[in-house]
Amino acid sequence: MENPNIHDITAPGEFLPEPTYPWWVWAIAAASVAFIIILVILWLRKPDTAKERSTLLDDARARLAKIKEKAPNMQPHTIATETSLVIRRYLVNAFKDPAIFETTEEFTLRPQALAKLPPNSQQPIKDYLTKISELKYSPSLTTNASQLVDEAESLLANIEINFSPAEA
Repeated sequence: MENPNIHDITAPGEFLPEPTYPWWVWAIAAASVAFIIILVILWLRKPDTAKERSTLLDDARARLAKIKEKAPNMQPHTIATETSLVIRRYLVNAFKDPAIFETTEEFTLRPQALAKLPPNSQQPIKDYLTKISELKYSPSLTTNASQLVDEAESLLANIEINFSPAEA
């Protein structure tokens, strides 16, 4: 028997075609795909602002109801202070307005105050906060406590009725 001539194994590079794109093009493509996936995930996880605002509105109404329950045992200036805080917290959390960090004078003089609210809700809120500010700092004034809370509730209802999600 004759020994056939056995050749060494040929390197595979001779049979494989050259890559059509350099490695860095593939790296950029992979990074772009990863970036798009991250953006889609963040977009899908974005909270629903209308639902969040609705929850904040419900919380504000619940706080006002608690104030109304305790009102017979409270001083008018205390009711005014707590009602003011409820309204201002709602404005800060729902509309990112820095109302809670300002005095009523600073708030009413700020040109962009309540800019995210519907125009027909802005002035009633400013008027109400001015009214209860006078009550907060002049304890000798008297008023119907439940009326203060009712006015605050109607202001919140006015915002909800007049607000369209496109304004957010």
